[in-house]
Amino acid sequence: MVRARPARALACGLLAGLLSWGLVGQAGAETPSPAPEPSATPAVSPAPAETPAAQGRPSAPSSPSVPSSPSTPASRAAAADDPSAFLTLAVAPRGGPVADAFYEDLGSFAFSGSVALADGSQVRVERRDASGWTAVATTAVTAGAYAVSLPVEAAGTATFRARGAGTEGADVVSAEVGVEVEDSRITVSAASKVDSLKSLTVRGAIVPARGGVTVHLDVHDGTRWSNSVSTTTAADGSYLTSVSTGKGRLKKYGLRASYRATNRPRWERSPGMPFTRIAVLDAEVDDTTSADVAKTYRKGCPVGASKLSTIHLNYLGYDGRMHRGVIIIRTDLRQEIIRGFGKALDKRFPIAKMNNPNTYGGNDPKQMAANNTSGFNCRKVVGNPYKMSPHSYGTALDVNTVQNPYRDARGKWWPSAGKKYRDRSPLKKGMLGSGSALTTSLAGDKFFWGGRWNPGRDYQHFEYRG
Repeated sequence: MVRARPARALACGLLAGLLSWGLVGQAGAETPSPAPEPSATPAVSPAPAETPAAQGRPSAPSSPSVPSSPSTPASRAAAADDPSAFLTLAVAPRGGPVADAFYEDLGSFAFSGSVALADGSQVRVERRDASGWTAVATTAVTAGAYAVSLPVEAAGTATFRARGAGTEGADVVSAEVGVEVEDSRITVSAASKVDSLKSLTVRGAIVPARGGVTVHLDVHDGTRWSNSVSTTTAADGSYLTSVSTGKGRLKKYGLRASYRATNRPRWERSPGMPFTRIAVLDAEVDDTTSADVAKTYRKGCPVGASKLSTIHLNYLGYDGRMHRGVIIIRTDLRQEIIRGFGKALDKRFPIAKMNNPNTYGGNDPKQMAANNTSGFNCRKVVGNPYKMSPHSYGTALDVNTVQNPYRDARGKWWPSAGKKYRDRSPLKKGMLGSGSALTTSLAGDKFFWGGRWNPGRDYQHFEYRG
């Protein structure tokens, strides 16, 4: 009986026959196997050798190469090249006086953005300066977003970026954002010259405009700056005030305005500007009142208040400063008096005092001893009780009575302190001469100067003889 051979035994026999004829080797030589292509996947360790039980079974096909997922370090670094896809940054003004602009030392930079980082992750805002990037604010991520602020300080262009730390150790950086910070400033304006006895009117404004800001006006006296006055800005940012520093002096000063900055311990100051206090006569004429002559008018006097004028004017004192004085004169002579003292001031001729004779009770010897300059005083001639003085008519003027003494008919000098000024050469401070500005001006308006009398002398006296 013929028994069928098993299929496996048949296959083995066939393979042995082929080997004996060399057919398998020739086929391998004529048709080489193609070289395998390089795998895109990383190299892996060789699989362990098959166990004897597994020998003869075909091996399982290898798995195809799989690209890296976006969460790998390589793909995260690529995302950093396109920051807007991972971390954004916006910069807006907050808390400043202008809603859509940044101003030096006012309000804040408000930073915000979205980020693909876990809650609690840190995002820091960096600013670029001359040395590179510097962190200026740090905050934590909440629900994929962040927000933080920074006080605005210096004017100019400010460039920022945001930076966050990724989970794989690679930082993510936003695109750069540049903003312009405008200059905050204060202005000051005033006249370059001002009457020495008046306050200087000062005005200016702060930019950007806002009310309630305390502005300090500082004056430089040639040695140092010192605060003169403070004021507050109106709603439109303007201010108006006056400065009295240096009143009475004839001098040049510096002026500036300043206010304290909000965000930094510094002062915002205007450029300095000069102003000069100058000598101005500033004569004002009023009708004489009964009070003006309360001690100098007496019943029976030839001229009363109705025919007199009270002149207020400035004069240069012996102390080198300007003062305000008063002269009472007959009304029709007021322009001559104003003109005469104007010429005297132009030449810086000094006056010791110019008070109303009421100050001395209308007593002429007392006001002469006080070195007072005056006009109307209804009285007798000093040293001659039988003659009415020209001062009683409002037509005479006495000037610097000590430096310009009076000698009466008996040879007595008034006041006694004036004796040392009998020698008229050289002329000293306050002394009148034939060529003095006041003497020549009044002489041109028909006033006689008593210094020309002989043998008597009245160096202080001017008398109208028109």
